[in-house]
Amino acid sequence: MKRPAAAAAPDAGKQRRREDARLPVSTICGFLGAGKTTLLKHVLEARRADGGEFRCAVIVNDMAELNIDESLVRHSDLVQSDDVIAMDNGCVCCTLRSDLVEQIIGLAKQKKFDYMIVEASGVSEPAQMARVFAPCDKDHEHDEAHGERESLSDLARLDTCVTVVDAADFFNNLEAVARGPEKQSLPHLLVEQIEYANVVVLNKADLVSQLQLARVEDMVSGLNPRGKILTSRQSRIDALEVVNTGLYRTDDFASLHAQLKREEEQEEEETFELACCSANVAKGLAACCAVGSAPRVRDSGKSRVVLASSHASGFQRVRRKGQAARHASRFGIASFLYKARRPFHPERFDADLVRKFFLFHDDEDGEEEGDGDGAKPRGGRKTKREQERREKDREEKLRKRQEEASEKEPLRTERMGSLLRSKGFIWLANRHDFMGVYSSVGSVLTLSFPTRWNALEEKAYTGTPEEQAELRKHFVEVWGDRRQELVFIGKNLKHEAIQEVLDGCLLTDKEMSLGIDGWKATLGDIMLDAADEEDSGGEGE
Repeated sequence: MKRPAAAAAPDAGKQRRREDARLPVSTICGFLGAGKTTLLKHVLEARRADGGEFRCAVIVNDMAELNIDESLVRHSDLVQSDDVIAMDNGCVCCTLRSDLVEQIIGLAKQKKFDYMIVEASGVSEPAQMARVFAPCDKDHEHDEAHGERESLSDLARLDTCVTVVDAADFFNNLEAVARGPEKQSLPHLLVEQIEYANVVVLNKADLVSQLQLARVEDMVSGLNPRGKILTSRQSRIDALEVVNTGLYRTDDFASLHAQLKREEEQEEEETFELACCSANVAKGLAACCAVGSAPRVRDSGKSRVVLASSHASGFQRVRRKGQAARHASRFGIASFLYKARRPFHPERFDADLVRKFFLFHDDEDGEEEGDGDGAKPRGGRKTKREQERREKDREEKLRKRQEEASEKEPLRTERMGSLLRSKGFIWLANRHDFMGVYSSVGSVLTLSFPTRWNALEEKAYTGTPEEQAELRKHFVEVWGDRRQELVFIGKNLKHEAIQEVLDGCLLTDKEMSLGIDGWKATLGDIMLDAADEEDSGGEGE
């Protein structure tokens, strides 16, 4: 389902593409966990499946110090690893803005790419990103402002602004307006991301009813009447809807640019600073949370928590001129890393974290019902009744899941703070050889085990020095790269409490002493269990 864009003539985009030899760039924005990386991977998969030459450069930005999304794209074999650039621990719309310009210029000057896709962090503002593509002001001296560096607008053009929206969590995010402590709350960011888009993808349509999806589409249409609206499950859309469309025109967003300029003028002398920092500054000391000015690591003996330099958890914020990133100053969003080098106990991990605080979602849920595209049963009435029954069953299942998810939220917030997003790599004792990919958005959590750890990769031991260095960069004896490495993003996060919960899921010293064979004997092993099931099934035939 899609609503066509209310843009100019259908061939206007094609005409602009023929006349412009600069590298076309699509930006993918969207709130935390909306499905941006999934969309990026789908677009790359679709273009590769089309055959022919299509060389795409990819830039992946993450506000946290751990760039999970870049790792997933780099190791997906969808693009050459040299064509993927990671930009982490900041946002390309503010603190990493100049770095973004340099990266795009460098890639564009190589003249080997047909296209570029920039996946922004979940707190990026698309209007700020679009400004880096604007031509230089006529009123300034180019050489004085930029030196000998070529202007970005001479080498690349903004082609399509894409925003991915989590349809399942859309209204929950908007409701935060009422309880946001600042004028510019999270819904303010969500609205900005929708308004500044040529294409809006309403993702996770399978997690809402038809009526709920229609309400989301109506709201998005009201916010952005010019944009093209697509609906998707797992971010699957026609790649040509977001690649090389020629849809972007600065004039379409003139009113938004004017509004942002007014807001920036009002806030020019203000940014958030933590209350503890203000107290230190008043005493003539350095701001305690400035980069490098305070211990950022909390070691529990089992794990380490690494706080971001702009960490705002548990502190009252005050306004003062400073250097905070826009996501911290405007929305109060902070992050931290959890790291450990021992596996999770599978049962404790499931009971004390997954089932207690989240609603586990299997990506394969609902697949068996299909989308109505399969073979039609005989008899028109029977077909209609069957479709109605299936839709009724589906909506009842969704209602129960949504109720369960809403029950998890207050428990999770009380224990952890306002957790918006968490993601990373996990190591389970009963899946010793498989790297787990962990992802939560709101109350929904997903787990997958798509590949083995690099410790089992032959080239980590026999490859070239460069290959070995890349594959072994996370190695620590004796477990190789097996590890817990999770990033948590939110507001007023209780990092000590989260660390306590996760540490409780780790193997104890006594359990660690059992070793791999002991873990398999007492906790099971996914491969051995599967083999046993296959053997028992064969005997029963």
